[in-house]
Amino acid sequence: MAEPIDLERLYARDPELLDQLVRDLSPRIQVAIRPYALDDDDVNDILQECWIRILNRLDSFRRDGSFAAWAITVSKNVARKAWRKRKRVEAAAALLKHGSQTADHVPDPEEVLSLQLQRRILSEALARLPDRERDVVVLRLLEGRSAADTAAALGMSVRAARAALDRAMHRLRGMKAVRRLLIEWDGGN
Repeated sequence: MAEPIDLERLYARDPELLDQLVRDLSPRIQVAIRPYALDDDDVNDILQECWIRILNRLDSFRRDGSFAAWAITVSKNVARKAWRKRKRVEAAAALLKHGSQTADHVPDPEEVLSLQLQRRILSEALARLPDRERDVVVLRLLEGRSAADTAAALGMSVRAARAALDRAMHRLRGMKAVRRLLIEWDGGN
């Protein structure tokens, strides 16, 4: 859809215009959200969520910008949110699975509380980072992906991914609770 969009029809949610937008923009949106999806079925599921969000947020579209760029940005945010939710669910499932197995080492209650506190501190610290920096930290440090994989997944250059990681680490080191945690992990040295 190269020609300008008739905003009155858009805001009136004209079915013919919306059908055309879905046909024209869905392939571009799929490319933008694919890095956050598990497979083609997941892409299609996320795409549906994207269009629901786009339609629900039409009133926030600024008339002076590109509708396609706005729709893709909204879609990337939907995909990132779905990806983060999936990672939290996977982490919880792994924790439950690991916790249900009998092990040679059974942590004492103090150790369990300490680990829970550490997880909470890290989770809160990550939540305070800007989305892009948090995504880079999760992919590089928690998932162990390469810089190239991280950059590709987030649609940025390797250099930009490294810079985002550096900024994130600087921010994290600046957080008092994280500094205390690092000192604790390092044995106070």
